[in-house]
Amino acid sequence: MTQTVEDKGIPGGKVKVAGWRIGCFAATLTLMLLPALPARATELHHGATTGDPVWTDRPVRIDRRKQTYERLAVATIPIPLRIRVTSRATVFDSGSFSEGGRFYVLTDIVPVDPGRVCRDAPGTIAICGQQARVALRRRIANRTLSCLEDSRSGRVSFVTCRLDGKDLAEALVAAGAGWAGTSRLQAAEKKAVQQKLGIWRDPECRQFRRCPPQSGLKP
Repeated sequence: MTQTVEDKGIPGGKVKVAGWRIGCFAATLTLMLLPALPARATELHHGATTGDPVWTDRPVRIDRRKQTYERLAVATIPIPLRIRVTSRATVFDSGSFSEGGRFYVLTDIVPVDPGRVCRDAPGTIAICGQQARVALRRRIANRTLSCLEDSRSGRVSFVTCRLDGKDLAEALVAAGAGWAGTSRLQAAEKKAVQQKLGIWRDPECRQFRRCPPQSGLKP
């Protein structure tokens, strides 16, 4: 049991005496443990990466083929967009337009060449390429589109859009204003072919399910 001396003439004298004895005990314990440290150190084993440099000030070439790290696939998360399309928007074809200095491409539709000319069975010629472009313009002008940005490259955004609750690309394909670019629109394309809508009024387009190269027809 440790005794302390209390001297009323020395402020804090009781604390100083007790602190001195604690210090002596700590020093004694340290001296007792020192001889055992080297013996314990010899029992330690080097780790697998002990010899690897933690940091280097020189460039190091890394061969990924020799790395065994687990690589996780990065999931693509579509970004929601609301696109306000004004009457000044430029519509290039039935699948792309620009607004506010940015270009938008509908992801799931293959657009019709604006210069495409079609001819139906009786021989009537129609400017089906321009009609397809106008079909997109009429749908989006002065409207707000609810879109998901699937990807982007510079000023170009590839988007999937809805208008009045309906998929925009699907509506265009169903009207014969484009081809199905993905399997999800094939049913809409098949229905447009059966009804001979848009580009599908042309027998050659229906025969090949794609319009063949232009043959020099003029309206």
